Amino acid sequence: MAELHVFPTASQHAKAEMQGYKTDNKQLLPQKRQNLLRMMRRSVTRWIPDRLYIAHRFQKHFGFRPNLVNPETFNEKICYRRLHPEPIFSPLSDKLLVRDYVRQKIGSETLLPLYPVAQSLSQDDYDRLPNSFVLKANHGSGYNLVVHNKADYSHETMRRLSDHWLASNFYRDSRELHYHSITPRLMCEKLLLDENGKIPKDYKFYCFRAEGQEPRVFIEVTHDRFTDFHVDYYDQDWNLVEVVNERFNTNCPIEKPAQLDRAMEMALKLSEGFGFARVDFYLMRDAIYFGEITFTPTGGMKNFRSSAHDRAWGELFDHRPMTKEFGYEDMEGNRY
Repeated sequence: MAELHVFPTASQHAKAEMQGYKTDNKQLLPQKRQNLLRMMRRSVTRWIPDRLYIAHRFQKHFGFRPNLVNPETFNEKICYRRLHPEPIFSPLSDKLLVRDYVRQKIGSETLLPLYPVAQSLSQDDYDRLPNSFVLKANHGSGYNLVVHNKADYSHETMRRLSDHWLASNFYRDSRELHYHSITPRLMCEKLLLDENGKIPKDYKFYCFRAEGQEPRVFIEVTHDRFTDFHVDYYDQDWNLVEVVNERFNTNCPIEKPAQLDRAMEMALKLSEGFGFARVDFYLMRDAIYFGEITFTPTGGMKNFRSSAHDRAWGELFDHRPMTKEFGYEDMEGNRY
């Protein structure tokens, strides 16, 4: 049987940025002891109020407490959002409901095909699935299983893993309040591979808006997410720019993708009405595929190259909502 191959979670990406891939003593502990310590920490921290939990985690990483009343930096504003999300954040963070928003705003051609599955993966579901796909849960980050060859995974293995996802409370672990109201559901997408048969690069469009100003966009490009995760950042004119600590960068510019301008237009369309939103796409040679919309990337723990970079990004948007009406009705009949 193949080893389970899951996407790195957003928190793992943030942890990679925060730790710089350093091995610590916890990684040297036996796995059972690690699991026991993790369970003990969770049982204690779940009773800590969200504001105190977020402030503690922020101070532990950065060495000072965040301003969660009048936030100024990018990281502080993202932490503020974890406590005070806009109502629309929930359906747009739901990996199933957001598909209807994408369909209404930019059309359905960017949506990856879905294969029907039940709430608990049945043997019939398993038998009907194609040879390759990506199994997911809709209510958080990290609930992904990449399947290149279904024969490598038994039905029981997939069922146990997906049932574990559906029983997980992503809000409780992340303290991002907009995930609290998302009903956990199972979903299965077509596996997308590039011309080399690999998972394609992820292009993350950081879309900023401020009253009276033109939108600003920065693009994060992820490299080798499973083997040697690195990121580079570009401005909207495709100039390589400094954002995070240089140890996370390749410092090797790549050619501007042919689909970049069209994808940027789509990202701006999907992020309309928000002071900030990150919209992710996969840019293929002849197609663009939607990934997700994120309102609290890295949970406000982004490892900027300097405090000045953190503050500069924070100045690009206001943490207060820009608008109350989006003209959007989700699949459950809720209007925003």
